[in-house]
Amino acid sequence: VPSGQQAPQHGGVQYGVPSGQQGLLGQQMAGLTLGPGTKPPPPQPQPMGTGYSRDGDGRGPPPGFPLGPTVQTYAPSPAYHTTGSYMSSLGPPTSALGPPTGASGGVHPQRQGPPGMTLGPPGMALGPPGMALGPPGMTLGPSGGVQRGPSVLQGPPGMVQRPGMMVQGPPGMTQGPPGMVQGPPGMAQGPGMAQGLSGNSLEHSGMQTGPGGMTPVQQQPRLKIDSDQMPNPITVMKQDFEQRSGSLFCTTTRGIPPPLVTTQFTVQDDGNSSPRYMRATMYTIPCTKDMVNSCRIPMGLVVQPMATIPSNERSLQLVDHGTNGPIRCNRCKCYINPYCRFIDGGRHYICPICEASNEVPMEYFAHLDHQGRRTDCQSRPELCYGSVEFVATLDYCKEGRTPKPPGYIFVMDVSQANIQNGLLTLLSSTLLSVLQKLPGSEEEGGSPIQVGFITYDKVIHFYNVKSTIGQPQMMVMTDVAEVFVPMVDGFLVSITESQALVEMLLSQLPEMFSTNKTSEVILEPVIRTGMETLKAAGRNGRIFVFHSGLPSHEAPGVLRNRLDTKLLGTEKEKTLLCSAGSGYPQLAEDCVKAGVAVELFLFPSQYCDVATLGDMATTTGGEVHLYQNFRMADDGERFVHDLQYSVSRLTVFDAVMRVRASTGLRPTGFYGAFFMSNTTDIELGSIDSDKVVAVEIKHDDKLKEEDIAFFQAALLYTNIFGQRRLRIHNLALNCSSKFADLYRSCEVDTIMNFLSKSVTKAAFSMVYKTIRDNFTHQVAVILACYRKQCSSQSPPGQLILPESLKLMPMYANCLLKSDALLAPPVLSMDEKSWLMYSVLSMPLKESVWFLYPRMMALHDVDPDGKDLPPLLRCAGQKLQENGVYLIENGFVMVLWIGQNISSDIATNLFGVPSAVQIPTETLPALDNPLSFRVRGIIKQLQTQKQHCMKLYITKQRDKTEGLFRRMLKEDKGVGQWESTTYTDFLCQIHRDIKEELT
Repeated sequence: VPSGQQAPQHGGVQYGVPSGQQGLLGQQMAGLTLGPGTKPPPPQPQPMGTGYSRDGDGRGPPPGFPLGPTVQTYAPSPAYHTTGSYMSSLGPPTSALGPPTGASGGVHPQRQGPPGMTLGPPGMALGPPGMALGPPGMTLGPSGGVQRGPSVLQGPPGMVQRPGMMVQGPPGMTQGPPGMVQGPPGMAQGPGMAQGLSGNSLEHSGMQTGPGGMTPVQQQPRLKIDSDQMPNPITVMKQDFEQRSGSLFCTTTRGIPPPLVTTQFTVQDDGNSSPRYMRATMYTIPCTKDMVNSCRIPMGLVVQPMATIPSNERSLQLVDHGTNGPIRCNRCKCYINPYCRFIDGGRHYICPICEASNEVPMEYFAHLDHQGRRTDCQSRPELCYGSVEFVATLDYCKEGRTPKPPGYIFVMDVSQANIQNGLLTLLSSTLLSVLQKLPGSEEEGGSPIQVGFITYDKVIHFYNVKSTIGQPQMMVMTDVAEVFVPMVDGFLVSITESQALVEMLLSQLPEMFSTNKTSEVILEPVIRTGMETLKAAGRNGRIFVFHSGLPSHEAPGVLRNRLDTKLLGTEKEKTLLCSAGSGYPQLAEDCVKAGVAVELFLFPSQYCDVATLGDMATTTGGEVHLYQNFRMADDGERFVHDLQYSVSRLTVFDAVMRVRASTGLRPTGFYGAFFMSNTTDIELGSIDSDKVVAVEIKHDDKLKEEDIAFFQAALLYTNIFGQRRLRIHNLALNCSSKFADLYRSCEVDTIMNFLSKSVTKAAFSMVYKTIRDNFTHQVAVILACYRKQCSSQSPPGQLILPESLKLMPMYANCLLKSDALLAPPVLSMDEKSWLMYSVLSMPLKESVWFLYPRMMALHDVDPDGKDLPPLLRCAGQKLQENGVYLIENGFVMVLWIGQNISSDIATNLFGVPSAVQIPTETLPALDNPLSFRVRGIIKQLQTQKQHCMKLYITKQRDKTEGLFRRMLKEDKGVGQWESTTYTDFLCQIHRDIKEELT
């Protein structure tokens, strides 16, 4: 921007010209002055860092950080310096990407003018003497300042632009010889982008245009878009960690999203629910439905009601309001919370949901102080904290009866398949130790959970392990068409009281069924029998099923092999993803009503219809665990870890959740794994600490800017002690009619978790191409609306990304390339179905690493270090042939070995002298510092995950390298829909945005 000319403003963003700061695309230089016969100075590189300014949110810059006088907004936005076309500016946080360059056509990435202007290669003079540099009325004076007058002055004769420099002319200026056309097909191009000469660009010709015509110049190499300067998760996570790690996040801070889920921070609940329990996709709610329709950002909540919290944060307070139960609104049934406004001297309160006036019960009455607050407010947790628990009365219990502690039933398939693969032997040897870690085992007298055991193939075997009998007793049910409950007393027992008999039973099972040749199995009858047994005992609970394959025996729930490879990739593929028949959906509904969840462990060697069986399990609140082609040596440890984690994690039962919203808003859509018998209540047989539900919010009416958008998620459940509880999470957000406020408050992790669930749900009924087109269009509309509403003055040839959503194109491309969506699937149909059900209930942190895997270098780690190595971008250009890299996405991890690794690394990690001799079956445990350190990193990663990941070892250019390469999400894949790199997708989004704006 020439000296004296005002830089463009973007909703409080200063793009521009404070001395020492990087300008927009290298086109606006600090204090740029162009006089006669002078050349502009080369751009000064600006290191990666953070730009700060003030934005009225009460936060200032870091101590000692200098602020220029023109900088007036605050946003923790990285200031990128780039030789390409991307920059991230100061706040409402914005990022800009120029037209895609470097594909072909000889376009230099910094030689871009305003719309219609075309430039030659670096070193090309701006034109012959007499050429106007702008429209009538604007001239370039000798000092470089813009002057207005009746005439137009030409540029200084002979002035040549240096390579890498760009001087931006006024809008409407055009330049270049006739014949300038766009580059070859496929090169993304936007308005204002320099175009190559037809047939051969000036950069290629080695010629320079000047007053004297064409003269030879030194040929300049073509530059491509520098991917290091584009937004990427690793840089953003690192910056967020540096700025907010270890900080205290107060939940009532309005309009500011919490730190990223990958950042370690401490939460102080001072009236709003902790983001560990509930996050919003945007922390400022639009006032009208039209705003939501224009921006297409999903307005919703992601709720993890039973999430575990760090030990240094306050645990939930338990509130007991006596026999009358919790205080509730008479109209909408909202529970008492910090946003209830007391009036009439404390005798009434106004509900924040429906604004109805409610009378305060006499036993709950307290006087108000001079500020209108109750005098006992600090002693009432429900009036101070955003999340609390209430003791539920008998009115909240089924049939008005106090529930009993739950029961866990372990159902083991003893058919030939599970005998041969060693599963039954493994279960018998490890199950007793797993039972020692039941929830509540630390209590005096042991866990209150009772356990029972069933085995089956074509028939069902029940076991009596009552402590008063001498040895276990087996009862056989041969009629599986109409199952019944053979016994209750002696079937469900306390593991503490009956440990000796349980140990005896488990030790006898492998020998008892060692000669079993039965290959056909049942499934639906045995689950129904377990559910009816728990129901007869008056208990909720969980049924752990260890199943070998397709239930093909003629009995209720029999399934046929419906896999038809001809349907893969066609419109009919979606039929293979839906449940077959109505038997298993009905079983799932019956289990939910009985407060029972099914945890399904599958060990198939061929197709077993996970689409049907997984739907049954996840609908009840359980989970599917898939071990394709199970081998005890490779998968045994992983299975035991998953079983132990599933049994021991925090789980509650017979759960019902309802989300309420204040006047003008209402929950309309629900995404996750659960059952709904009506349009408002989410029902689950059980819900654990990892389960997440996404809730879509829509407008019923217009809101005012002074309004508070209030949401309350109430979960009614039974804990392991048989106590009925109500867990309440409250969230209050500001309203605004400004798009800048809306985009500034977006939370990209929550948005992508929400979208991944909604897109996955759509995959059950839509073909992949339609999903891909619709989702890509939605992303383009979201970014186009920002461009239109918040950054309309930017040059049209740039892609403007809001700071809060600058990772959205990256994550969107990763989601579309994920194995849970690709069609035809790269994995088997069973594995695809398993991933889809996993995504539906996936927590936020898990979804981040599922979309964009974690990769780190292991060849240069500090053997004495304790922290994880620095994360690397998932791009092949980051790999070195003499390196060793580990990548994981929460389900699998791959150890990649470069072909030129040193003999020291090969010896210390694998015990062989060279890369050629490295075995890829397993990672040996060697007695040296590097081996200890690498195995420690793998173990540390495993402990952070919900599932134990299978480790694959692959070498560079081996046939097994494909899985590793597909996890490099920024690169091109091999499948039909995986060929889009991150740069390609960004260019596609750029073109779509320009179409939306035109």
